[in-house]
Amino acid sequence: MRNIVLALLSIGVGFAISFFGLDIYSNSILNEDKTIAQSNEVITSKEEEAPINKDNTPEETLTTEDSSTDSFSVDTEDIQKSFDNWEAYTKGNIDLMSTFIPMDDKGAIMEKGIFLTLLRTGAYIPIKSEKDGKVQYQLTGIDDSSNEKIKKSIVSKASIAHQYFKMEGKKLPNYNFVDLNGNAHNKADTKGKLLVLKCWFITCKVCVEEFPELNKLVDKYKDEKIEFVSLAFDKKDELIKFLETKEFKYPTIPEQKDYMTKKLKVKQYPTHLIIDSNGIIIKMVNNVKTLTSELERIMGK
Repeated sequence: MRNIVLALLSIGVGFAISFFGLDIYSNSILNEDKTIAQSNEVITSKEEEAPINKDNTPEETLTTEDSSTDSFSVDTEDIQKSFDNWEAYTKGNIDLMSTFIPMDDKGAIMEKGIFLTLLRTGAYIPIKSEKDGKVQYQLTGIDDSSNEKIKKSIVSKASIAHQYFKMEGKKLPNYNFVDLNGNAHNKADTKGKLLVLKCWFITCKVCVEEFPELNKLVDKYKDEKIEFVSLAFDKKDELIKFLETKEFKYPTIPEQKDYMTKKLKVKQYPTHLIIDSNGIIIKMVNNVKTLTSELERIMGK
C-alpha cells in the first residue's frame, strides 16, 4: 500500500513539473510575440509621421523642381513648429492680395476665389513656389499639432484677401472728391486714366511710413496717364497741419471714412486700389510693395 501511495505521489509531482514548464514556455512565446507586435507598431508609427514619396523625399517637404522651373524647397513641418516660424515665412513669401497662380493640394491650377475660400476654413496653409518666373501658391494641409495662432492668422488674412478679391472686376462706386487744395476728382476728370487710390488715416503708423515709397511712384509715372489720390479719415484742418511735416505727393481727400468702409469695403489700412480707365477695380492690395509690383505688371515697367 505504501509503495502505491509513493508511486501516485511521484506521478503527481512529475505532472505538476511538466505543466509548470509548459506554462513558462507558452508565456515566453506570447511575450516574444507581443514584443514583435510592439516593435512593428513603432515602425508603422514612424512611417506614418514621415511618408516617403517615390523619389524618397519626405512628403512634409514640398519641392518644386523642373528643368523649366525655378527650384524652390520648403520644409512645411518646420514652418508650422511655431507661430514665429510661420510669421517669418509669410512675411517674406506670402501675399494673398498679389497676383499669383493658385493651386490645390495636388498641384492643379484652380480659381483664386475657391483657393481663398479653402484657406478660410483653417485646414490649409499656402506654400510658395516659382515656375518660369511666375509665383505659385499651393494649398498644403495644416498639421493638427500646429499652433492655433497659425490657423487664426491664415483664416484672418484669407478672409480679407477674399473680400478684396470680390471687389476686383466691379465698378468703382460713384465719387466726386474735392482735395485739400480745392481741386475736384471725379469720373470725368479721371476718364481715360489709371486711378490709384490710397486709404489711410493720420494715426496709422504703417500708412504714414509708406509715404516716401508712394512719392517715388508718383515721380516714376509722372509722364503716364495715372492719377494718384489718397482718401483719409481725418478732417481738413487736421490733415493740412499733419502734412506740413510729412511730404506726401498724393492729392488728399478729407473725411472719407464712410466711403472707404461702406462703399469700398476696406477692412485694413493702408489699402490701395488700382482702377482702370473704364472705372473698373483691377486690384486691391494692402502694402506699397505689392502696389509697386502690380503697377509694374500693368504698365509693363
